[in-house]
Formats: sequence, structure tokens, C-alpha cells
Amino acid sequence: MDWTKAYFDEYYMRYFLLPQDEALTKKQVNAVEKFFKKDSYLLDAGCGIGRHSILLAKDGFSVLGIDNVPLYVEKAKAAASSLHLSNVEFLQMDMRALPYEEKFDGIISLWSSFGYFDDETNFSILKKFYRALKRRGKLIIDIENRDYILKYFVRDTFSKKDDLFIIERRKFHPLTSVVSTRRYIIGKDIYREYLRNIRIYSATEMINLYKRIGLSKVQLFGSYELKKFTIDAKRIIISGEKT
Repeated sequence: MDWTKAYFDEYYMRYFLLPQDEALTKKQVNAVEKFFKKDSYLLDAGCGIGRHSILLAKDGFSVLGIDNVPLYVEKAKAAASSLHLSNVEFLQMDMRALPYEEKFDGIISLWSSFGYFDDETNFSILKKFYRALKRRGKLIIDIENRDYILKYFVRDTFSKKDDLFIIERRKFHPLTSVVSTRRYIIGKDIYREYLRNIRIYSATEMINLYKRIGLSKVQLFGSYELKKFTIDAKRIIISGEKT
């Protein structure tokens, strides 16, 4: 069952995408920009409402943002249009069916947009990324660090947003390295229940996956400041080059 179809809806946009801190977005984009020249053509895979793509375009990059949620793509298009940006485009597209070949100078997948499916499908997505890169193109993926998650595992969280209560209950499955999260949104006239299954990867696994698809010059970082990766790093930011 594909949990992403029900999970990414208007409530996720309202309470988890739109409130994202602009300073954090800028920090994430600054990290990406260190890997590319300003005339690069980038693919933002899993772009959401376009916050990274639009900022990259404002900084001079040409960007194609893809997402499989029509609502998010329309929101991103409207934001780009309001800024009169001609160097960014948004398409509704499932990254599992990425059709491109040697088209992009770089592909980015930020804010844990990788790992939504089983191992075979995730690996297939990586191979499609590789095929879509030009020679010497770079793939940048930003995900949570598995070792950090397990060391400081948070089973339950509770928050209140507007007049709604949001409850999350998490479980780690050691045989598949998947974190399942049950999210409940509860209000006077609303009750929503969601399930998310994220395959979380260790640094070693990501390095091996990059090498298996043919990427070289693999580098690993533990923060958006591109600091050295450690077991206590919250993020895995990994880059590799198609040579």
C-alpha cells in the first residue's frame, strides 16, 4: 500500500510545509549551492510547495521541481508566478517514473524526501536519478541519520496547532529499518488518522547505495553547514558525482 497518497494532503501542507522556517530553508539552500555553479540546471525531486526550488531560482539557478501531489505543485507554481520567475518550472510527477536521461547538472532530494518505499523501489529511484544526471552531474540527498534516530528515539509527541491536537506515535522495525508513524489530527469537527512508513538509512548504507549505482567522489556531511559527519549528527547529507 502506498501511504504517500493519503498522507500528503492539505493538512500536511498547512501544518508541516507552510510553517517551515525561512532561515532553515535558506540554510538548506546555501548547503546545496556549494556543490554547483550558478548556471547549473537542477532537479528538485520531491519539491513539495517549492520552497527550495524557488530560492534556488532567485539565486540564479535553473530548476525543475517535481512532486506527486497536485495541490503542492499548484501552490509552487503560484508562488513562482507571483515572483515572476522564469527559470523555475514545476511538474506533477512521481519520482518512481522519472523519464529523463542525461538532462541535469544536479539532482537534489532534501528534507527526508527519500526512503518512502521498499528497498527495491528506493534503489530503482536512485538508478533513475543516476540516468537523469549529465556526466559530472551531482546527486545530493538529505535525510535523517538512522544512528541518531535510534540513539534518541522519540516514541510519542503531542502538539496543538490552531484549534487542533496533533498526536504522533512511532515504532521502529529493526528487520526492515523502517520507522512507522501514526499521526492523529483531532479537533471539534475533524478527525484524521495517517500512517507514514519511512525507511531510514545509516551512513554506511547510503555510501554503498551511491557506489552501487555508479557514483564516485562520494562525500558525507552531518549538517547544513556541511560539518563532519558523526554518529550524533542529526542529518546525513551525501553527495556523489557521475563520472
